[in-house]
Amino acid sequence: MSQIRRPSLPSLPRKLRKRLTALARKISYASWYHEYRLKGKHPLRLLGTPKDLWAGSCAAGAHILSDRFYDQGQLLRNPDHKAGEWPQGTIWRARDLDPKSLHYLHSFCWLRDLSCSVDRNAARQKALALTGFWLKDFDQWHDRAWSPDILGQRIINWMAYAPLILDSNDLVYRSKILNCLARQARHLYHRGDRSLRGLPRMRAIGGLIMAGLYVPYGEDWLKKGTAQLNKALGEEIFSDGGVASRNPEDLYRILRDSLMIRQSYKAMGHDVPEKLNDAISRMTPMLKALLHGDGSLALFNGASEQDAQEIEAVFSFSDTASEDFSQPGGEESGFRRLHQGATIIIADTGPPAPMDISGEGHAGTVSFEMSYGKHRMIVNCGSSHSAAGAAAHDLDRLSRSTAAHSTLVLEDKNSSEIRTDGLIGRGPTRVISGHNAADGHMLVEASHDGYMSRFGIMHSRTIYLNETGHDVRGEDILKFMASKAKAPSPKFDVRFHLHPDVIISRQGAKDRLLLRLPTSEYWQFQCSGGAVAIEESLYLGAGSRPQNCRQIVVSGTGVAPETVIKWSLRQIERSPE
Repeated sequence: MSQIRRPSLPSLPRKLRKRLTALARKISYASWYHEYRLKGKHPLRLLGTPKDLWAGSCAAGAHILSDRFYDQGQLLRNPDHKAGEWPQGTIWRARDLDPKSLHYLHSFCWLRDLSCSVDRNAARQKALALTGFWLKDFDQWHDRAWSPDILGQRIINWMAYAPLILDSNDLVYRSKILNCLARQARHLYHRGDRSLRGLPRMRAIGGLIMAGLYVPYGEDWLKKGTAQLNKALGEEIFSDGGVASRNPEDLYRILRDSLMIRQSYKAMGHDVPEKLNDAISRMTPMLKALLHGDGSLALFNGASEQDAQEIEAVFSFSDTASEDFSQPGGEESGFRRLHQGATIIIADTGPPAPMDISGEGHAGTVSFEMSYGKHRMIVNCGSSHSAAGAAAHDLDRLSRSTAAHSTLVLEDKNSSEIRTDGLIGRGPTRVISGHNAADGHMLVEASHDGYMSRFGIMHSRTIYLNETGHDVRGEDILKFMASKAKAPSPKFDVRFHLHPDVIISRQGAKDRLLLRLPTSEYWQFQCSGGAVAIEESLYLGAGSRPQNCRQIVVSGTGVAPETVIKWSLRQIERSPE
């Protein structure tokens, strides 16, 4: 058994100092002194262009040519235009866009999509126009557009797609682009990676390194960026390959960026940092472990499925892609995987990430997901990346709640507090888990104390998978640890969210349900210890608009000293007559 503890929450004075420091930094960046620090030698060209290892979306590129932007599964519509289009660079003055859409726009990730366009000349003209309009409004420091993670990605995208944004006869425009590129790199150099954590930190460091490799006079940037990278890899990447944010999508994106950076070190004749190679060799198997049978990501702590072909491309670029990653430990990152036959079960057996890196974290401790073949069966609801408008905030909080995960909920309360600022506050401080395997039989055990302070109860979960992968059994146990719990007989709900492709129906007995997969495999769900109901749910994991789905809910009342809810999923040969 292993134990993962969450760091204690920061004190009020520490949080106040952090806010004051951030405010002082903003004031400093807007000053004439910082603008003076951004001056330096003016590059006349690039030393080369990094190769983007990832393909864009031809459909999204076609939308851009038609003055439309397509991100996170939906069009970004212009409310001031009848057809929702963004003519003449009006996209840069867009209002009410969600943070992820703003990130997509200002990081210039859309250049990857635009580069896929069949009409190369039209793509070049559109890229030149959009970049020119951006320069008019954001050539100077801007709080959002120049945030370190966005800026780091923009530097890389500008260089990787230099043939699109620099192929112009306007020498003044070319000079402005190259000068702005250098100034952005100097901003990262002076800012450093202070106060940054997780994916934003790695993106900022990556931008500084790539500028140091490809922009003339960037030797100091490369030296500082490499030192920051070596330090960050030790703090953000665990020994088992997981990431500190505990978000599988963060792991995927950090690994992608790391592979591109490694390729650039080699292309420009520099030695690849040993710690970078080592981190890639650890992240690759962990990413593999967090995939379902469809080749896409499990939905924990803010992750969405992502494109299976792009994920497969990651493994093709990794030197460790041919190794067997089927049964990782997960002692540090807090994930456990059971895999037999065509059945895959992935369980979250860790506490929420530290508060300063929990902005996308979920209250889903000891939740699990299950897939059979290429079809997902038991899922978590996912994340509302594509939500927009007034309902976006509510949907985001709902998707992060414990009830949106396949786990047990007490009194409809979250096991972890989701604060008004979006961070994870009080919740599980200690999660104990173990993984056992013998003769093909596998067992995961986990428990957490997220409900201890309010109800005096420990929640323990056991999941068993037989040697064929056709028999799954589980137990959820409520242990009353305190003699005077605040709710002596709390109501519990054990939720099993079903993928939209799964069809569910009653099977005669009150405690039996029948699940049908698209390929006509049938699974029987059975339980004891609570009443079974079928309720509505939402699935947000596909990165598009929410999809309606169903969920199984086993409800009852906990009774001291211990309440046990047993459940099972067994594959059956055919549908009953």
